[in-house]
Amino acid sequence: PELPGFEFLEEIGRGGMGIVYRARQTHLGRVVAVKLLLPGVLADEAARRRFQVEVRAVAGLRHEGIVAVYHADEHQGQPYLVMEHVAGGDLTRAISGGPLDPRHAADLVRGIADALQFAHENGVLHRDLKPSNILMGGDGRPRITDFGLAKRRDSDPGITLAGQALGSPGYISPEQAGAHRGEVGPASDVYSLGAVLYCLLTGRPPFLASTLADTLHEVLNEGPVGLRALNPSVPADLEVVCLKCLEKRPADRYESAAELAADLGRFLGDEPIRARPPS
Repeated sequence: PELPGFEFLEEIGRGGMGIVYRARQTHLGRVVAVKLLLPGVLADEAARRRFQVEVRAVAGLRHEGIVAVYHADEHQGQPYLVMEHVAGGDLTRAISGGPLDPRHAADLVRGIADALQFAHENGVLHRDLKPSNILMGGDGRPRITDFGLAKRRDSDPGITLAGQALGSPGYISPEQAGAHRGEVGPASDVYSLGAVLYCLLTGRPPFLASTLADTLHEVLNEGPVGLRALNPSVPADLEVVCLKCLEKRPADRYESAAELAADLGRFLGDEPIRARPPS
């Protein structure tokens, strides 16, 4: 693509709605990530609204665990978003060789939970947390990106079509997978972060069926396979923490991302965790 003030270097990511390039911002001489709408969806009003939602959601979020947004504009009808370039790839790449060391996984998710709590305190729900939406910085710390399905808690932009599940099937909460979308709140992001932790520890999401419909059925009606059955090296306390995030009822999960971060901190400090397995 051609965009005044930018030299495009390579494509680094692509989704159903947008494409992300590594680019050089010529007047500043810095490398950035530029997100554009895919050509095929430029005329899709719903896609354009989702893009605008992402811009509004992240514009005011300044946290070391969230990819920074520098600028948003439009050129010849093409909206674009200029963001911090994070060079370390995403968590999908991190687990390509198999599950992570449990303590390393717990430390990463604790950092993500801190950033998620900041977003929630500023009124933003992510609603699409998954390994490919968490980037690894050169400092080894994770950063949340892709707020394309984000929602401000004080408004509902109405970007979801009737009957369309919101988010990614293996990582969405039961309330997102079902008909009660009005109940989606911070606990839904806590669930998705628990699903990310599950994937880091086992190499797969908690629910993974052969079809979308079967996956959603499992999310709504079945419990995940115990982590230690898939990876015996997972400590029992860490399994309890992860499964608490994945409870079907939002009220049975951690009350907040901060509570999850605190329990992971207790685990990492060899202190008793607050979560308890179901009796």
